[in-house]
Amino acid sequence: MQVRVLFTVHPAAGHLNPLVPVARALSDAGHHVAVASAPSFRAEVESFGLEHLGAGLDWLMSDQSTWDAFPPMPPPGPEFPAWVVLTLADITTRRMVPDLLAIAGEWRPDLIVREGMEYGGAVAAERLAIPHASVAGNACAAVDSPAIDYFPGNRLMLAEPLARHREQFGLPPDPEVRMPFRHLHMCFTPPAWDGTSAPRPPNTRFLRHASTLAPGARLPDWVERLPDRPPVLASLGTVFNRSPGVLEAIVRALAEEPVNAIVAIGRDVEPARFGPQPDHVRLEAYVPQPLLLPRCAAFITHGGFNSVKEALSEGVPMVVVPISADQPYSAERCAELGVGVTVAPGDRSADAIRDAARRVLGEPGHRTAARDFQAEMAGLPGPERMVEVLEELRP
Repeated sequence: MQVRVLFTVHPAAGHLNPLVPVARALSDAGHHVAVASAPSFRAEVESFGLEHLGAGLDWLMSDQSTWDAFPPMPPPGPEFPAWVVLTLADITTRRMVPDLLAIAGEWRPDLIVREGMEYGGAVAAERLAIPHASVAGNACAAVDSPAIDYFPGNRLMLAEPLARHREQFGLPPDPEVRMPFRHLHMCFTPPAWDGTSAPRPPNTRFLRHASTLAPGARLPDWVERLPDRPPVLASLGTVFNRSPGVLEAIVRALAEEPVNAIVAIGRDVEPARFGPQPDHVRLEAYVPQPLLLPRCAAFITHGGFNSVKEALSEGVPMVVVPISADQPYSAERCAELGVGVTVAPGDRSADAIRDAARRVLGEPGHRTAARDFQAEMAGLPGPERMVEVLEELRP
């Protein structure tokens, strides 16, 4: 029997990417899927061949000029978690739920699947009395962990805004905040990522990671003509690539190293800002990261969860330069697991990044640890099991 599955997501590539393999697997199995997100996010969703339904605030996480509904974002520190909760669990949820309920009146979903930081889908599903599932989209899959005090991985941080939303939409109290992970929580990293003893929702299922690529994605021709040097990819993703000075420090760090440096600076950053570069340093607006990583000896990253999963799924060791959000946690876990070297937030200098890169390239233990973790990821159940666990939720 066909299941109608509505996906809900904040308008950001890093939030959408974990949902795409789930949506594709369901579609391939004959189910009807659609993605509800900001109207301006339509092109991003449709680039993956998915149906888009406009819902919620019309903003883009990568474009701060659309953030009029939010208070100014504070720098990383004690005030940052409260801002994230206010933004992603309060303001956006309040605007998302009415639109989802209106969509449901015509689209008639049997199930809602939400990216883990989008809460409107859970509230709407409970109002509609249908099951809902979450996909771990941030680095802390152990969503009950009290140790994550700089990012709302801990569901108890959401208690106040979610209680207000439940009351507004006629739902009974949920004092223990069971709602976000009541039915199913899907993680695409093995238990070792957070540690086998990390607290998790009882309905957690660990499944195999699949990297997200737009249809027709391919490597540029110049990749085949690179000189015989270790390739090193560097990227700060689609939001943090504008962080002052960080990309510049990475470029300076690699300028005199015996590597093929490919720095994905983003489509919104001008290469001229970095000045002239030696032949072995390429500044690219975009490269299909999942296709290039298998060829790389190392990856320099801000620690975005999608980027970390993509690197580990290919056994590539990392230099992690955390900037904000859940990236410090990614950095901690990579260091603990031995799959990379972390550059401290207070020392994002070219010298520190260069030293970290030399360690990752020169100490084989990091590559070995990354390949061991790659094997753990590959051993998890694949797309067919993912479809089964979602079908099991069907009312």
